[in-house]
Amino acid sequence: MVDVDAGQVVDVLPDRASETFAAWLKEHPGAEIICRDRATAYTKEVKEAAPNALEVADRWHLLQNLSAAVGKTCHQHRNCLRKHAEPESEPTVMEPVPMELPVPELPRTQIIERTRHRYEDVRHLVEKGWTISAIARRLSLDRKTVRRFRDPRHQPRRTAGLRLPPPRPRRRHRRAHPAVELRRR
Repeated sequence: MVDVDAGQVVDVLPDRASETFAAWLKEHPGAEIICRDRATAYTKEVKEAAPNALEVADRWHLLQNLSAAVGKTCHQHRNCLRKHAEPESEPTVMEPVPMELPVPELPRTQIIERTRHRYEDVRHLVEKGWTISAIARRLSLDRKTVRRFRDPRHQPRRTAGLRLPPPRPRRRHRRAHPAVELRRR
């Protein structure tokens, strides 16, 4: 337990149990702001022991969540980011035009590793003769994901990182919601 305003350690609890935390709060009334991680185990205890206290997430967990959200967003838009990151130069008559441009290696993130493992699990079960529905149930995946991984056209390259097919274009409705239209512009 730390007094954030004073920057001093107030107490060290013997464990991380929510009951221990609640008992400490009851013995030390007057907490106005409780800065903690986002574990839901403490929510009930804080409401009972310090009902008027404001609960806020700590800086480390906020940054961790922000980092995960930014990583996920960058991963989802990696093709667009790559396109704008390196401006293409038009070859002159004197320059030889390369037949195949090298594919940049994607960083090894948790999302890429998880997707790679799921792909390998799907391929392994496909080789055993499992159906799409059975694989989806076994791995808790959507059948469309299993079908996409089963299709050999979408096989990831081992040397260039994970390569998934581009997202399918969304269907356009006759009348778009004003917010959707604004975002599109």
